[in-house]
Amino acid sequence: MAIKYTFPVPYRFLGTEVDFAKAGIIIEIQFSNYPFLLNNTLRSELFFKAKTEFVRYPTNLVILVTKALMFPASNSTLYYEQAVNQLTALIKYQVFDVPIRLVGLFEQQNTIVPIIWTEYLSKRYSRTVNTRVSRQCQIIAGRSARSRCLFMIKILK
Repeated sequence: MAIKYTFPVPYRFLGTEVDFAKAGIIIEIQFSNYPFLLNNTLRSELFFKAKTEFVRYPTNLVILVTKALMFPASNSTLYYEQAVNQLTALIKYQVFDVPIRLVGLFEQQNTIVPIIWTEYLSKRYSRTVNTRVSRQCQIIAGRSARSRCLFMIKILK
């Protein structure tokens, strides 16, 4: 099981914790603003070079999970397609030694999928769940390959 892991004291100036860690693998979920991609990759590079241990193993791999452009989101959030472009340029010039794997979350278009609709205590920045409801979501393809999809949420009866 992957668990949140707090930074060692000497590196707390970089933040407080990685999203998940297991056996030397750092997993960062990148659903926030795109500059955090560089923050997370650079601090992961430091952990790799310093042989910082997470769950009793030195850092040896970073996995970054991002959403695809097909999903609507607020301004300045990172998309998989942006992450590919940024990491490709950085890797071309050998900025990183730590192995990085990028995972993009996509969903099949023109289909209906089950979802969990979550409402939070506050509309902005809250992590406290108020309600969770099972629903169906119809995913409608955008006008072009670079367009976001439309999502029609259906209430189950």
